[in-house]
Amino acid sequence: MKIQLSTLPYRKRGLLLVATAFLLFSYFLGQKNTLSDPLNLRPEVGTRGIGLGGAFIGSADDATSPLWNPAGLATLQRGNLIYDLSQGAVSLAYPLRSIGTFGINFIDLNAGDRFLLNHAANPIGSFKLGNNQALFSYARKLGSLKIGASTGFSRAPYYGSLWAPNYDVGLLTELNAQLAFGMRLRDVAGVTIRHTDGQILQTFNQQITIGTVFTPHPIIRWHNRFDIDPSYFGTSIEIGNKAISAHVGSTFTLNDERPFQSWRVGFSLSQLEKEFHYTYLNQENLEYRHLVSIGMSFGDTQPISEGTQINTQEQKGNTIARIPMPAIVTQQPGLKDEPRTPTTSTQKPPPKTETETQQPEQTEVTYLSIQIATEYDIDIQLMLAIIHAESNFNPNAVSKNGAAGLMQMMPATARHLELKVPQYQDKRKPKLDSHIDERFDPHKNLHAGLTYFKMLLEKYRGNLTLALGAYNVGPGRVRVNGPLISRGQQYANKVLNRSQYYRENKTQMQEDLKRLEAVLKSREKT
Repeated sequence: MKIQLSTLPYRKRGLLLVATAFLLFSYFLGQKNTLSDPLNLRPEVGTRGIGLGGAFIGSADDATSPLWNPAGLATLQRGNLIYDLSQGAVSLAYPLRSIGTFGINFIDLNAGDRFLLNHAANPIGSFKLGNNQALFSYARKLGSLKIGASTGFSRAPYYGSLWAPNYDVGLLTELNAQLAFGMRLRDVAGVTIRHTDGQILQTFNQQITIGTVFTPHPIIRWHNRFDIDPSYFGTSIEIGNKAISAHVGSTFTLNDERPFQSWRVGFSLSQLEKEFHYTYLNQENLEYRHLVSIGMSFGDTQPISEGTQINTQEQKGNTIARIPMPAIVTQQPGLKDEPRTPTTSTQKPPPKTETETQQPEQTEVTYLSIQIATEYDIDIQLMLAIIHAESNFNPNAVSKNGAAGLMQMMPATARHLELKVPQYQDKRKPKLDSHIDERFDPHKNLHAGLTYFKMLLEKYRGNLTLALGAYNVGPGRVRVNGPLISRGQQYANKVLNRSQYYRENKTQMQEDLKRLEAVLKSREKT
């Protein structure tokens, strides 16, 4: 961990150099290809992104990411589907383990660009008509840098319009826990859309955008965006967590043909894997000012794709968070509190007492649980504390949510980690047979749980508190830079306090080691 921290400043410098080079290169291309009319830009779509002042460049993290910054797809760990009711846009994305995340977006599927009914009584609408697009995107995480690209086709809102290809690239990185940076280059070479007779109908200029997100407090995020050409600035304040948040934003432009300033306000809800976003736009040239989108998450949680990926069978211990092991590795019978002190060839062992000489000679006992902790490079006190919090060393424990075994593995997570778990009609009533449901095999459960925890440590860059919180509430509810929701924070505090208690109370640690050892060895016999 010390090595990791010592190299962090150099990594940040490297990321800044990459970002600066990207910016200069993009600006050079922009100067070369920018057309005379700065208004010829692809329309921006997405209720949430627009509600954030268009400043979704530095925080894109859902299926609509390619519409703002394709690199945002790399943050997804589950499938995500979002339908924008007011702008007729469908966004779908899904991560494929170590390969990366793929996304697809179809824009302007509604006739007349209105939701369901083109009627004055329908308040939901959009300010763009017929700008059809189809985007295909890919993103991947490389260390702390996320990169992404999109390619697709666009057409103009005219009969007889042909389709023209377009290309976007983007990057995202978190400079520290409070500051995230993003950059997007849209329409890399510019886009010209023609009529079937060859007439130019519309041009989309190359557009270079920078975004930042500043998090001064776990529930406060300040989003900003700056466009180089045309000059545009968007900013918004978002208050809340992943479950519920409200935002207010404003945009500024120096072009006379568009309003100089406008503002927007809205909120987002995310509960039970469903999401809802609403934004009201206070802009004079809009006939319909209410934007609404709905979405859902689906599929098993996938580890974020990176250049180096954990192999759950062969590389269980190789992660960035290296935690020192305790001094206690073996124990002599009869010694409860003190670690065994090894003797060397130059030292004479202390004389045996009368009681000891009357007992038969016994071999020393090596704890299997400590061997497992060593294999995963996890502090034994921490491992015991997690098991204590999850199941209290009961290998047949089942939670009200259907988690089972020593490490309380959910069925989908256990299957992802290659444990055999049947499909239950009611997951809260599993079969307590380790041959049918391997979560009740304490060895396999412990190995799977530690593998999963190490994945979380990798995802959260060695941040023990965030990894513990994500283990409890799920990584889908914990961002890489936090914050933790209250339940996750309480769980993390509970485990860390118990871990410290073990360090200060060796007697209790030995007792719980014996409890775990008894569980592991009893199942070995069966």
